[in-house]
Amino acid sequence: MSKSIRLGLVGSPDSRRIRDFRARWLALGQSEPIVIDYLDLPRTPPRVDVLRLDSPGENAELAAFLIALGGGRDGVALEHGELACLREFHVGYCELLWRVADWGLPAFNAPADIVTMFDKWQCHQHFVAAGLRRPPSVRAPSNYAQWRSELPEQGRIFLKPLHGSSSSGVCALRWTQSRQLLQSPLSIQSGRLYNSLRVRRYESWAQIEFILSRLLPQGMIAETWIPKLSLAEGSVDLRILVIGGEARHTVFRQSHSPMTNLHLGNRRAFPAGLDSTQGEAASLAVAAAACFPDSLCVGTDVLLDGRGRAYIGEVNAFGDLLPGLMHQGDDAYTAIARAYLARMA
Repeated sequence: MSKSIRLGLVGSPDSRRIRDFRARWLALGQSEPIVIDYLDLPRTPPRVDVLRLDSPGENAELAAFLIALGGGRDGVALEHGELACLREFHVGYCELLWRVADWGLPAFNAPADIVTMFDKWQCHQHFVAAGLRRPPSVRAPSNYAQWRSELPEQGRIFLKPLHGSSSSGVCALRWTQSRQLLQSPLSIQSGRLYNSLRVRRYESWAQIEFILSRLLPQGMIAETWIPKLSLAEGSVDLRILVIGGEARHTVFRQSHSPMTNLHLGNRRAFPAGLDSTQGEAASLAVAAAACFPDSLCVGTDVLLDGRGRAYIGEVNAFGDLLPGLMHQGDDAYTAIARAYLARMA
C-alpha cells in the first residue's frame, strides 16, 4: 500500500472532526495531512493528491463569514445555538464548495455531491427519480399565512428546513379542529429561535406561528409523517454509514419523541428480531448513496414504519461522526481512510 498520498483536510482546523480524522490517517502509516481552513482557501490548488471536505459547523467566525458571503449582512454574529440565516449560510457554503471544485482535485466526497446533499428538496427529487421509497413531500410555502390557509382540518406532517442538519429547526406538527401540537428541538428566547438539546412542545397556534413565520421564509420541505416502528422503549429508526457502496456502521436510534437524533438525549438501541428489516434498510441506504456516485461515504437516515418497511429519510455528507461505533474492528474514520487507501492501492 502506498504511503505517499498527500491528503488535504478542508474544514475548521480546531474541529474535533479534523483532529480525529488526522489521527486515524496517521495511524494507518500515512504522512501528515495538510489542513486547509475554510476561512483561508487558497486561490490556487494546494499541493495534495486528494481532499476530504468536512463540516462547516460549530465555528462562529466561519458562520458569520458564510452568511455574509451568501448575501446576509456583514458582521452578523449569531448567539450560541441561534437558529437564523439558514438560507444565507447555505448559499455562502455552496460558494466555498464551488471554489474548491474549481481546483480540479479529486475528493473523498465531491463538492457537487455535497451541495446536493445539503438540499433536502433536491435530494427528495433524486430519490424519487431513482425509484426509492420516500415519504411523500412537497416544498412548503414561504409565507406563514399561505401555509396555514392550505392546511386541511386535521393532519400531521414534518416540516424540515431545506438546508438544516442534526434536526436543527425540524418541526413535527399534528393538529385537529380543537388541538394542535408542534414538537421541535428549539426554544424561544427574547424573540429569537435557538437550537435546544431537548425536544419541546408548543401547543398554541400563536407559538406555532411565531416559529414558522421565521422558518418558512428560509425554505422548508413538508414531509408526510410516517409513524415509526414502535418498540417497548420507544420508536426507532437507523443511521447507516455507507462507505464505498457498502453499508457499514449502523445504529438503531430510539426515542419517545418524533426526533431520534442521539445528541438530543436519545439512546442507541439493540433490538432483536429485526435482521430482515435491517437488511432491507441497508439495501435502501446503499441505493440512496448510489445517487451520489462521486462520494466515498454517505451518512443515511432510514425510517421504519409500523410494519418495518424502510423509507429513505435523509442523507448527510458529514454523517460519519459516530464515536465509539465499530464495524469489523474499525471506527468510522478508520474505515473511511482504509476504503480510500484500498481504492488507490
